Amino acid sequence: MSSDISLENVLRKCGDLGRHQIIHYIFLNLITLGSGITTFYYVFGVAEPAYRCRLPFNIDLDKDEYQSINLLYQNFSNQRQQLSKCNDLNGSICKDFVYDRSIFGRTFTEEGNFICENALKKTWLSTMYQVGGFVALLTGYIGDKVGRRKMIRILTIMLFAVPFFTQILLQTISMNIDMKLILLSINQLFSSIDAYPMVFLLLMELTSSSHTSLAGNSAVIGFTIGESFITLFAYIARDWLRLKWIITAYFGLILPYLYFVPESPYWLFSQKKYNQLEVCLRKIAKTNGRTDDEWYSYYKQLIYNPRLCLLSRKHASRTNKELILYFLPRLSLCAFIGCVTMLLYIKISYGLGAMSDVVSPYSNIIIGAIVEGIGYISASILITTKLGRKYSFIVFTIFTCICVLIIPFIMESHPIITIIISQIGKLTISAAVLITWIYVPEIFPTSIRGVANGIFVFTGRIGAILAPIVDVALGDKYAKITFFIYSILTIFQIVAIYTLPETRNRSFHTDEDEENDLDDQDLFIFGNQPEKPNDTTIRSTPVILKSNKIDVLHTQF
Repeated sequence: MSSDISLENVLRKCGDLGRHQIIHYIFLNLITLGSGITTFYYVFGVAEPAYRCRLPFNIDLDKDEYQSINLLYQNFSNQRQQLSKCNDLNGSICKDFVYDRSIFGRTFTEEGNFICENALKKTWLSTMYQVGGFVALLTGYIGDKVGRRKMIRILTIMLFAVPFFTQILLQTISMNIDMKLILLSINQLFSSIDAYPMVFLLLMELTSSSHTSLAGNSAVIGFTIGESFITLFAYIARDWLRLKWIITAYFGLILPYLYFVPESPYWLFSQKKYNQLEVCLRKIAKTNGRTDDEWYSYYKQLIYNPRLCLLSRKHASRTNKELILYFLPRLSLCAFIGCVTMLLYIKISYGLGAMSDVVSPYSNIIIGAIVEGIGYISASILITTKLGRKYSFIVFTIFTCICVLIIPFIMESHPIITIIISQIGKLTISAAVLITWIYVPEIFPTSIRGVANGIFVFTGRIGAILAPIVDVALGDKYAKITFFIYSILTIFQIVAIYTLPETRNRSFHTDEDEENDLDDQDLFIFGNQPEKPNDTTIRSTPVILKSNKIDVLHTQF
């Protein structure tokens, strides 16, 4: 078959990185930016501020500020520092607390006194957010059935509507703190069921393999910008519910764009929706300033290619379930890689958070976002070199492993150096995260790409949940052991990715690539008579198709 007869090359003729892609990259990344915003809400909205038990002589509660305002007040505060923060001056369990609002403002932790023996209750908000990410397994499967565009619309509307409704209830109805916790947990659950994985796929599928790394990098950079946005929003709001309203308003502003979200040409081709595919390609070409003469003849050759028609018949009975079973070993390896990568990412990120006592949390998030951005850009550049996807991932993983091994030996004696090493580790693991997000979709056919990405995200969330649980379960005494365990896991991770194929300089893998399984005898048996697509509106134009040694003349109706 002529190398020109492929969807990827037709897309290049229409313009694979022109005005059409750039416009939609800007607007689609408003959704990925929103994902970064919702992910870091917990850091500010449910932050635990400094607190102490309320002093008994204060009658006017509104005047009881955290900071002492006179000498007598300071003396009582000094006495209190010698006791547990959860006890009063008599050593009894405190029932009424005073919080420092100078940093975070009014948090949900203060709202419900989720400290001391009640501290575990607020962790439900974090858990519910991570559990919501498990839905990516289902949304990925549905996205392969109904298309990227429809799934993005459904998820984004739901991401706006459910939090909006729960916040109306929280704002207008008087309720106890347990009911508020339930409503905010529901809010967090649906806030995490976002369209980020589906948007990531669409960004990659709007272009050719020449620019998939750029498309993927734009998504993760959008996420880090979201980290900066939530920091700004939190600084302005200084109230947990007001911050939620700002986030919801942000998604409300995105809703009008949903009408203009494009469909993936790769998905349309895999579903044999040739009518819609032609409209999609024509729109891309027109926006990019390309004429029909530059791409249309290649498109006609593509959909009337006898090899692809034979492939369609040959695999007509293969369902998505059968394809998933066929790719199960590869899916399992990607699931393991996703889990370990996020385990390391959360481990390092949480470690940096614990070492930020002398740094403002607002500054810390901004610095972390900058470091992540540098990591993403570094990975985006490196995967386009001779190292490719696999070996770039291995390089960044090795450096992450080295950082993880060094930290336990210096964390107590050299805290500043530990922070530096940890930031380097965050840079390298962030780079590894980007590579996996680009690499995993590239090694699966379009028809199950959403499912594969969903499994990858699902296991990544498991890793994200396990990291803090393991640290808390082992405690400070055995904390160093976790660093060695994670280092061993990185070795297994390197072995896993080494067994997978390299995707650099390959076409963005679609079902059409399976045509390599066909030989000339298959084509001869087929009789050189490709089936006419059922859903085409091709103009009446004769065209000569060439496939290896066979010339086929088609008159299109």
